[in-house]
Amino acid sequence: MANNSPLCTVFVDFRSAFDQLWFDGYVGKLSRLGIPAAYVAWIKEWLTNRRGYIDIQGTCSRWFPIKRGGPQGSSLTPSVFITYHSDMSDAFPMVMSFLFADDVAATMAGQMGIKYTDQCIDLEKRLASFFDNLEYYSVLSVQPINYKKTHAMWTARAVSYLNPMPILKCGEHIISWTNQFKYLGYWISTKLGWSSLINYTLLKIRQRTTLVNVCKYAGVSSNEIVSSCFNYGNHGWLWLFSCAVARGMHTIRVFLNTRVWYTSNESK
Repeated sequence: MANNSPLCTVFVDFRSAFDQLWFDGYVGKLSRLGIPAAYVAWIKEWLTNRRGYIDIQGTCSRWFPIKRGGPQGSSLTPSVFITYHSDMSDAFPMVMSFLFADDVAATMAGQMGIKYTDQCIDLEKRLASFFDNLEYYSVLSVQPINYKKTHAMWTARAVSYLNPMPILKCGEHIISWTNQFKYLGYWISTKLGWSSLINYTLLKIRQRTTLVNVCKYAGVSSNEIVSSCFNYGNHGWLWLFSCAVARGMHTIRVFLNTRVWYTSNESK
């Protein structure tokens, strides 16, 4: 994000992503990618000829054929999904797209060398073009979009943001704006700072330390139980110490009291 150029990021959520995989389209795409016929035949056999039933409180339905979606719990299913959408970036030449499994983030920046107002107008037009292409790609790949969980985030160094924000539509659906979004485990905000992620990490550590204290005062003597409660948020401690200079050491000292008790209790 150079100078005052605005930046817009669209977080796309596919509805039941792995469960909507189109078999014929995927097999055809593998053939066009030059995958050997033997591998294509093996993957096709792995995907097709599967059956399932619905169980509701012990009442089971009849067996029915599964015509879409990859096997649940298989380590190959995410790879199949990524391969199926490997050409997604070709459908959106106007943006930088990042695909990790079923999490998609598309980023586009305003033009440089023009006024901020003109940058915003140009970016709004490109957003409209992007959502038109996204809707077309969704229909072409038989991959429905979860419009309620698809959001856009506007980022700029300017003092004020657009007011009102432009209305975004993907087909007949309104895409909402958001000030922060959790992407791949990290909280991203409009200011591109670390405050949201740090506050969220602090909250998780408070919850874990409270649970450890409850175990302490309840007389729980099992080191395994206390260890599992504390170590679940151990990565948060690494985060806090790395951000200690930015946020100050006072908050960390509060949590150190619990850490010292845990260490001494485990060594007994």
